[in-house]
Amino acid sequence: MTLRGRKNHYNIKVLTGYGVSVSVKNHKLILKNGLDPFSHSQETEEWFITNLPYEKILISGKGYVSTDALALLSSHYRNVIITDSFGKPISLINGVMESSTASKYRIAQYDNFRKPEVCRELSRKTIHDKLESQIRFLKSLERKDSEKIIQTLQKKISEITIQNYESIEKSSANVYFRYYATLFNERFGFESRNQSSIRITKRNASDPINGLLNYGYSVLAGEICKYVCGFGLDPYFGYMHKNHSGFMSLVYDVIEPFRWVVESSVYDIAHATNNRYKMRLSDFVYTRDGMVVLSDRVKKNFLEKLERNFQIKKEVEFKFGRSKKTGLNNLEELTIVKNFIVTIIDHYFRY
Repeated sequence: MTLRGRKNHYNIKVLTGYGVSVSVKNHKLILKNGLDPFSHSQETEEWFITNLPYEKILISGKGYVSTDALALLSSHYRNVIITDSFGKPISLINGVMESSTASKYRIAQYDNFRKPEVCRELSRKTIHDKLESQIRFLKSLERKDSEKIIQTLQKKISEITIQNYESIEKSSANVYFRYYATLFNERFGFESRNQSSIRITKRNASDPINGLLNYGYSVLAGEICKYVCGFGLDPYFGYMHKNHSGFMSLVYDVIEPFRWVVESSVYDIAHATNNRYKMRLSDFVYTRDGMVVLSDRVKKNFLEKLERNFQIKKEVEFKFGRSKKTGLNNLEELTIVKNFIVTIIDHYFRY
């Protein structure tokens, strides 16, 4: 990756392999990459925090992160995303942001998310927006074989209510992912999301497409967690997914309408013809348990592509600040994520 302001820099640093480390020495942040089956040398970077060109650091390997480094990164609002070797999130670390309204928002969150009618309406809107985003992605492919799937999803949007959103979400996911699996070459071995008949599970990825989806969803969850915690909300208390220990329900509620960006980025990488981005069979190996391990090269290429897609602008409804005469405005996807959370706060959490 190049420095800020130069071509192909997308503000994310990937540290993978055995012996990875993030530390502080002589007031500089030291980023040390690890060793993995695809590399034989360790890359090291040194930065003063004010010059650090990365807004996100993704760590996927064995090593250590010093408390000094975490304090330095958190104080400058840099995300640290820690995943296992298969891209599943272990920890999302964000700085503590001061807010005079945070306590009020959190109290209002608990009060409102205990009301079934509020949760049902928010869930209905979330699934509605998710289906719309999937349709937008499928339309962008300009494939004739997707027209029937688009029509099916459009029909489901017209049928969704606060009573049936759960069944609509389940049936539409079945339709969407069964078609999504057909978009990839058989050599990737991708048959369904996590090889689990569509259901999202905690199982590790057993093919490179699921592996990339894992990494993409982890980065997206890290961004959403940053906004949720920044507003002072409780990421573990949501309105749609069940609340249980160790699961960031609100983060994974908000993530639903934006998963398509990850899925679109995986599609782009898997179909890349440029030699730099083209995904090769040598970019992944399998463990004895049949789990896939991706090369550092393909992870970096994919996460750069994901960052680029986050920055693509599209017209959306915009209630805050200036907008066009139509009431729409061109916003980047991560700005839309933030706006989605602000809309929830503005509608439900005002005293």
